[in-house]
Amino acid sequence: MPRYRHRAGELLVHADDCAAIQAELAGFGYHPAGGAGSLRRFTGARSVPEVLAALRSGGASPNHLFGLDRIIWSDLRPKPTDDTLTPVPAGDIRHWAGVIDTGIVLRERHPHEFLGERVAYEPEDTVRVVRGEDGNPAGSAGHGTFVAGVVLKQVGPDVGVRVKGVIDEQSGDAEDLAVANALDDLRGEGVTLINLSFSGQTFEDRPPKAIEDALRRLSPDTVVVASAGNRGMRQRVYPAGIKLAPTVPGEVDDKHALVLPVGSADHSGTLRVADFSNFGPWIAAYADGVDVVGPYFHPGYPAQPPDEEPKFNGYAVWSGTSFSAAIVTGKIAALMAANGLNAREAAAEVLKAAEPMTVFDLNGSIDVPHVSE
Repeated sequence: MPRYRHRAGELLVHADDCAAIQAELAGFGYHPAGGAGSLRRFTGARSVPEVLAALRSGGASPNHLFGLDRIIWSDLRPKPTDDTLTPVPAGDIRHWAGVIDTGIVLRERHPHEFLGERVAYEPEDTVRVVRGEDGNPAGSAGHGTFVAGVVLKQVGPDVGVRVKGVIDEQSGDAEDLAVANALDDLRGEGVTLINLSFSGQTFEDRPPKAIEDALRRLSPDTVVVASAGNRGMRQRVYPAGIKLAPTVPGEVDDKHALVLPVGSADHSGTLRVADFSNFGPWIAAYADGVDVVGPYFHPGYPAQPPDEEPKFNGYAVWSGTSFSAAIVTGKIAALMAANGLNAREAAAEVLKAAEPMTVFDLNGSIDVPHVSE
């Protein structure tokens, strides 16, 4: 049983490899069915792992599925809080941070009051709320609103969030090709700071084809902040684990966008890696990730038993690397706006100013930047 998750009956092949592999794929019943950028989608009925195991040549990859990693249906659920956030009216927005996530939840055709006019989206970037038998949310619809809100907590009125809704509101899944399309859209809009708060494992631990290809099309001054995942493991996950060029100590790679993997820190006692956070030498930074406050649906929803306190008040506390990534994205955006820096320069300043956090691993201990909210 493969550990990676994928879209059944779909394979991705680079356009340059199609001529060499198309006949062999046809022998397995897979045929071209569109694509994005330089990637072509092939569809068929035979099991994807079975086809990949039988292929004599490389060049094909699953259309991977990435998800929200435990934070919806497991022990990292949103919890009610007495805390609230004060909405900040939009000013002259000159800088946009991209958030590729679930779409924005609308109520009476408006986003959450904390987002207000500081969030931009198209109709396809909104999301319906999937409700369970009790009427409460049963899917991941609130995640995008929460992530956008955490980004906006860190910035002033001159920074906005551009949301691209690609994560399914019921399953919490996002596919490789859909994320790649969203990255291309944000690039076309001139957005150079992008937040990806989802993760997953891949076939043979290879970078996901479509996302990696789209990241290579981004301008070199772009920064992509990605959550490191909530499985409490050392193994690299994607898209956070994508490296677009070999890393040489002391050398700045100015030819590719920077992918910044962010894990979660817990400072409820001694500052340490949160129990749920993935870890390892591939993590570039940690940020606060336990009981982060953010916008969540509206007062009185989700419904709770009469004797349960506190009540949902339009905000919640939520834990996960999703929100650690959003904090770092917001800090970078704030510096871009305040100091006229590009995303790459601002990211370097954020990490430089961060306090060192000692992380213990199999190979000893290292100091990694910790970004406080």
